[in-house]
Amino acid sequence: MGEHWAYRARPKELGGAVRRVEIVRVGGPGRSGWIHVRFLDGDDAGLQEWVHPTSLVAPWADADVFRADDAEVLALAEASRHVRGSTEFEAARMILEFVRPKNRLRLRRGVVDAGVLELVRLDDTAPLVGMDAVELRADPMVYEKSDGSCLIGWPVTERVARQVAGRLADEILPEVDRKQQSIEQERTQSSWYSYSRRDDRKLDAEEAVLRTVRAWCGEDKADRYDELVALRAEVIRLGGLAERAVKALRDRGHGVIASTIERDLGVHIASLDPDVRR
Repeated sequence: MGEHWAYRARPKELGGAVRRVEIVRVGGPGRSGWIHVRFLDGDDAGLQEWVHPTSLVAPWADADVFRADDAEVLALAEASRHVRGSTEFEAARMILEFVRPKNRLRLRRGVVDAGVLELVRLDDTAPLVGMDAVELRADPMVYEKSDGSCLIGWPVTERVARQVAGRLADEILPEVDRKQQSIEQERTQSSWYSYSRRDDRKLDAEEAVLRTVRAWCGEDKADRYDELVALRAEVIRLGGLAERAVKALRDRGHGVIASTIERDLGVHIASLDPDVRR
């Protein structure tokens, strides 16, 4: 009690005014978790009000630092928010989910600041996405806040997502393939019989996202993945033929030949995952 804080009625309103308040009381009957404050400046000076703790955005001594951070974040948000809902934005969302550990970065998705990428600490997190911290720090669309966190505007966020896609293509492409199969299966369902089926526009939009993710992974890596999928399918097909031939030989009394072929195979095809795309 008695401390002076910067108050903002809507704490997440970037660029919104802050006012100096004094804490009068913390909690009380029916007000657990709330704070009673007195306004110290402006037309409301002297008035008292119960406010939520999140509305106290910074100690008043740090108000100027808070305003400086807020102005920079607002500039990044204004340069980025137009991408919300776009194919590229959704592609970046999907790709960045593969970065581990997950708590080191977050792609903002709100109406106000969509497209802004938040990193815990630039020097620690840049290597996780295959980027150079010094190079990022020199970009005007990268801002390090006073608390050590780092915010990245959309043009650079897309560059980060593309870099991650290339680095983690082997993990990302199977998921792209799985989602594509799911879309194709959903398209075969009639809306008369499946209330959960999405309309074609939504399916088309998701396919566009998957094409973008695949392209960002790199054509060479995507082609190699397709070749591996096709090769695995062919191995399973040929193995199945061989196992049926072994069974036919054994049924006709050629057990020695059957056992020799079976031994040469080395592994029962049935033991392989039947989903050739995994």
